[in-house]
Amino acid sequence: MTEQQPTADTVNMTWVLNRLKEERGVLHAILLSSDGLVLAASDGLDNDVAERTAANSSGAFSIGRSISEFAETEGATPRKIIIDLPDSCILVFGAGHRTAVAVSVAAEMTSKEAVVASAATIKAINGLRPSLSARERTAYGTS
Repeated sequence: MTEQQPTADTVNMTWVLNRLKEERGVLHAILLSSDGLVLAASDGLDNDVAERTAANSSGAFSIGRSISEFAETEGATPRKIIIDLPDSCILVFGAGHRTAVAVSVAAEMTSKEAVVASAATIKAINGLRPSLSARERTAYGTS
């Protein structure tokens, strides 16, 4: 029997998110499935907030795919979604197959902290991409 490649839904990836949280200005980070489930969250993040963030981030990516025809790239999956809030921002990156990483930063989108957090997130994703994927979920009782 061949051994399956570890994926984000079979291995605890909290350590990656905690490392991102060490970057200046980063408040929280979560790894989510494309269907909006929390796969891992940085320490200290309330579970209810993580679950809502995962669902909403998944929805934002879905909207991005739907609106991509406006940019004449119909059906393309966004690489990044930026939500610019007063004095903070949320960055959501496509991570692996069927996953994304959301990072909240206590700084404006154009700040040095947001740029550093973005670069650190991209570096982590690129280094761990195969392990950041998630297997397709099947209906209960089927294989």
